[in-house]
Amino acid sequence: MEASEGVECLVRHGLSGRVAWFAAEAGAEAPKRGDSVVVRTVRGLELGELLVVEAPRSRAGEDSLGPFRVVRRAVDDDFARARAADALRGPRFDLCRRIVEEEGWPLELLDVEPLLDFSTVLLVLPLDDVLDPAPIRARFRVSGDFDVHVDRKS
Repeated sequence: MEASEGVECLVRHGLSGRVAWFAAEAGAEAPKRGDSVVVRTVRGLELGELLVVEAPRSRAGEDSLGPFRVVRRAVDDDFARARAADALRGPRFDLCRRIVEEEGWPLELLDVEPLLDFSTVLLVLPLDDVLDPAPIRARFRVSGDFDVHVDRKS
């Protein structure tokens, strides 16, 4: 395959099938539809499926670290990490549900999603308008020895 001069890629990623634009590195091997890729999102490193490749138009999402990026094509190690992360879903869901109940937080835990870096995304439905994620993240760091990102569903 030929090298790309920088492209934007529409990628489906995450348990809920999010779709977002990501910038791909210039000079990297040109990605194509259907490729499995590792992407960096505001949540962390995630496995995704490339849907569309186009010339850059500055549509890639961005956070404090810069544009969301396609880090690389997924390799065997990435797939192994994804399987290991998926194996954590059940135990982490049970632990997270117990902690949410103990703390009496006003939310409904819908699911958990361990990412490739083994941080965990809590998929929650807030039961009120005020949900400060700071105490939630702190409690999980102490009790579960893992970092969480709170993803509010509506």
